[in-house]
Order: sequence, then C-alpha cells, then structure tokens
Amino acid sequence: MTKTTDKPANLHFQMLLDLGLSPVAAQATMDIDAVMSEIRRSMNKRELGRAALRDLALPLDTADLDILNALDGCSSHSGEVTVGFVAERLSVDPSRASRIVADAVDKGIVRRVASQSDSRRIVLELTQTGLAYALAIRKYKWKVFADALDQWSEKDLVTFARLFSRFSDWMTQAKANAGKP
Repeated sequence: MTKTTDKPANLHFQMLLDLGLSPVAAQATMDIDAVMSEIRRSMNKRELGRAALRDLALPLDTADLDILNALDGCSSHSGEVTVGFVAERLSVDPSRASRIVADAVDKGIVRRVASQSDSRRIVLELTQTGLAYALAIRKYKWKVFADALDQWSEKDLVTFARLFSRFSDWMTQAKANAGKP
C-alpha cells in the first residue's frame, strides 16, 4: 500500500510495482510515459511544422499542414479523397473539414475535381503548388529525422521501428477497447 505523502514519482513507481512489473520494467514504463508526454506536447504545439513553415518561408499556416499531410499521405489510400475522408483523417467533424478544404482551395493548394468513378461526386487533390509545398515539408522533416538519427546503427533503427510500431498497434487496440468490459 502506498502513502499519500510520497512524491508522485514514487507513487507512480509503486503503482506499477503493484501491477506486477519488476522495478526495472516499472522505471522503463515511467521513462516511456515521460517521453510520450514530451512528444505529445511538441506535437500539440506543432513545433516541427512551425519550424518547417518558418525555415522554408512558405505562405501557409499550421492548419494548412493538416490538409497537406492528409492529401499527401493519401498515396496509400485506395480510393478517392473526399471531404469526409479528410474529416476522418483529421478527426474533425465534416463541417470543420469542409472549412479547412475551402481555405486550402482559396490558397491554391487543393482543388476539387470530378470523381473518375462517379462524375457526380467531388474529390480533392493537391495542386502543383500544394504538391510542391508537401514535398518541401516532407524533405524538411526527413532532414530533421536524418540529423537526429544519424548516429544510430541500422540495427537500432530497425529494432526501434519494429518496437515503436508494436507499441502503436497496442495503443490503437487499447483505444478501441476503451470503456469495454
């Protein structure tokens, strides 16, 4: 049983021990949680995106990064991109997605076109300008990653990618099971 006068870190450590983790595993879990909190903070502030927009001097704002990322990342999407797909991809309601798309169209980075499979449907695609911006931002991001990881061995990178993917899969499953008995 833990004392309420203990420091939070000690309480958290004891909770993990009470859940059956070894002291080493409990500390590693706390370390992972601390790193995840820092990554979440950085992502919420869009630090990398803001740096890219600043350093590349692109006439965009951080909201534009969402639509560029959504449409640029659709190369693996097996189908046409609609406002509904953007809403799902960005985890926003359809009316918000519609406003984001309209703003991107006004800025000339996205265009609406008739669907190839059903001319009554409107789908979205990046313009040449949008593609150029997406490519520049992607190149910037890869440069940041390459600089950060250049001292890692190939084996460490492959192991990290495998474990990070495994952890991400677990998080997706945990989210899907949240609230279920």
